[in-house]
Amino acid sequence: MTQQPPPPDIERVKQRAAKVQEICRRADAGILILDHAIGQLEEQIRSSPLYRYHLNKAKRLLSVEPKASEGNGSIIK
Repeated sequence: MTQQPPPPDIERVKQRAAKVQEICRRADAGILILDHAIGQLEEQIRSSPLYRYHLNKAKRLLSVEPKASEGNGSIIK
């Protein structure tokens, strides 16, 4: 017969569970901050005249009409 290992110490299990929960909370907080930073960068990129120029040029090449709100301006000729 094989001998079974003794059951784990309940206090040790609780300590490890608390550590894992803290790691998860910190990871979630970091992810939230990164998501916010990514959103801000994407907003800056979308508002860039160069980005709008390239987007509208790509739409023209694909025969897709650019939206008026995307700013045709004098950049596109």
